[in-house]
Amino acid sequence: MNTNLSMHKMIRYGMLFFLFAAAVIFLLMRGTDIRTVSDALAETSLPFLIAGVLMAEVFHLAEGINLRILLNSFGYPVTFWQGMKYAYIGFFFSSITPSSTGGQPAQLYAMKKDGIEIAHGTLALIAELTSFQIAVFFMEIMALKAVLLREVKPPRILLILAVLGFLMNILFITGLLSVLFSHRLKDRILRFLNKVINWLPVRNKRGWQKKLDGAFHDFQTCADLIRRNPKVMGKVVAVSICQVICWFSVPFMVYLAMGESAAGYSQVFLLQTVLFMTTALLPFPGAAGISEYAFVKLFAGVFTKHPMAVATLVNRGISFYCLLLVSAVMAAVLWKYKSSEKISPMKRSL
Repeated sequence: MNTNLSMHKMIRYGMLFFLFAAAVIFLLMRGTDIRTVSDALAETSLPFLIAGVLMAEVFHLAEGINLRILLNSFGYPVTFWQGMKYAYIGFFFSSITPSSTGGQPAQLYAMKKDGIEIAHGTLALIAELTSFQIAVFFMEIMALKAVLLREVKPPRILLILAVLGFLMNILFITGLLSVLFSHRLKDRILRFLNKVINWLPVRNKRGWQKKLDGAFHDFQTCADLIRRNPKVMGKVVAVSICQVICWFSVPFMVYLAMGESAAGYSQVFLLQTVLFMTTALLPFPGAAGISEYAFVKLFAGVFTKHPMAVATLVNRGISFYCLLLVSAVMAAVLWKYKSSEKISPMKRSL
């Protein structure tokens, strides 16, 4: 992450993301009267918008809390603000890179700078991601039940994407849990990586293999610690459930802010769950494009007082672009003022 190549990649990804986002907004607003848009925005309720922003910010807060819980359980005295730094960095880099590939490497780099071993940081991120996917899975079950009962009627193409996203989430959770708790799988991965090292034209292959063995041993130690103390994972899952509920409730706050009243909370919440499921398979940075398209298709019969373009922009602005801006600012601030707080290895108790 600190090489010029990596920095150039991040700048390029960022530029491509903002160009893509601008194109999406342009297409969304095309054919919509600007005066109508400004009038609709002027009529929105500020208290409900603020409530939506606060609910969205729970996403960052929950991830920071969970990473702190997990790293503390490994013996690292991570502070609240260090946990938040990892959360903000992860959200920002995940949002601007395809398939969210930049988030975890950036978080691991920040953790390493703070004195956290790569293996331990990796396990914390895997455990946090697993808990988030489990929380989403609970909501997806309710959404699929509503679809089967015809309480929610998504268009066919979105329904297909949602079902595929649900199945992918099942496989994803199974894989993450296997990595966390399967000794056999980790042994196979280790043997495979050792073979790869033997094939590579590098010096001191034995030294690389020893480092790899040590990292996997540390990883296994942390995984065993989680398994022996299930309360830690229980806390993390509980926080993730609160995180998902608040994040998926943002459209309802937008709904109320725009003076709508025909639909209830459960209907809007389930529609947002289906929307999230449709974006699971698509590798667009920040799900830009597909999220706006799916929102228009799913919520067209729910938002009736104002143009759908306005509702889409307000919802997406709160649930994603606002979070992106906050994460960029806070990641920069916390990186500057909190990266000097090294975690002493003497304080670890693994």
